[in-house]
Amino acid sequence: MISLAIFDFDGTLFDTHESISQTIKLTFDSLLPTHAPPQSEIHRLISSGAGLADTFQALHPTPSEFTSAVENEWIEKYRALYATHGQLLIKAFPGAKELLAELNAHKIPIAIVSNKGVAAVKTALQRNGLEGYVPEDLIVGDKTPGAKRKPDPASFAVLVPILRERHGLRDINPQNVLVIGDTVADLQFAKNISSKACWCRYGYGDREACQNSGPDFIVDGLEEVVGIVKA
Repeated sequence: MISLAIFDFDGTLFDTHESISQTIKLTFDSLLPTHAPPQSEIHRLISSGAGLADTFQALHPTPSEFTSAVENEWIEKYRALYATHGQLLIKAFPGAKELLAELNAHKIPIAIVSNKGVAAVKTALQRNGLEGYVPEDLIVGDKTPGAKRKPDPASFAVLVPILRERHGLRDINPQNVLVIGDTVADLQFAKNISSKACWCRYGYGDREACQNSGPDFIVDGLEEVVGIVKA
């Protein structure tokens, strides 16, 4: 039985491709208007599940100049622009609300592990009528103490004591955990914590790379995840 469902956010629960690509463009327009990164490279980085720091360094015309101070400036600018512009472009994938409600009905804890900031995840849930389905303390994102960017397993280590102490899930067997995501980073994260991996083929991940990673399940829509959980 599945005792815990861990969802990715971008490209899994929510369609955020346009919001991310547009906010990256707005960030460059603001901080480096003389350079416009190619859309193909932006798409590649989104598909890889890269974090903001790696994304901006890869897109910057002189990556060697991308120091820690510059990195912080770009990330802060991106997040400010995302809050005011990007959030308006986010929409939940079909079946997201029904799936979360079904998991709640079966008393299966739901967590979100994302390379996105927690505040952005919470805002998107609220704006799309999904507030309350995922406990706030089970949302792990960028800057969450102890967490690291997927596929590093550190985020799971952050969740375990919270699940035990606050949600009464004493016996957490990774084999009964289902990770649902759309990129290689998500699928490798599942392997790194010894859990089951469900690849959302409709998302942004590189299809060949995801297929070759050997996911346990493949779905073309969130409504199919209910069948996996029930089975």
